Amino acid sequence: MNPAQIHLAVNHAPLFCALIAAGLIIGALVRRNRSFVYAAIWLSVVGAILAIVAQQSGEAAEHILEGIEGINSSLIEAHEEAAKTAMLSSIVTAGIGLGIVFGRRWWGEHRIWGVTVLFLGALIATVVFMGTAAHKGGLIRHSAELENRLPVSPPTSEE
Repeated sequence: MNPAQIHLAVNHAPLFCALIAAGLIIGALVRRNRSFVYAAIWLSVVGAILAIVAQQSGEAAEHILEGIEGINSSLIEAHEEAAKTAMLSSIVTAGIGLGIVFGRRWWGEHRIWGVTVLFLGALIATVVFMGTAAHKGGLIRHSAELENRLPVSPPTSEE
């Protein structure tokens, strides 16, 4: 597999990890279920690792795309910047989650749910950043479809 194929294989996984983790945290807060919290935390760690893989493979995939006619390099740059922000957000979110896991004695039982709400906020921010990066990445090859600008066909005369 070349870097572009790896990038395409993993690039949406961090977004879905963050979405599912946010759902788990909401469920954890509603039900006061620590198992959901821990599942969300470890899912966010997996998402952060996959975000790093997507970022690294994306850097290499950029060089492959530069040689293809019709590829707008400014769209690649916009996607790259959004992806860097998304990756950093994912890493920070995973760090907050790991802080919950390894610092639970320090946080104390009465503060753990407050920190969990902070973790949820970080997950929501990560989802927004990941969604933005995914949209900008889609514009690289599918700008006409994503912008609702279908090709105009010439009028046909029936006479």
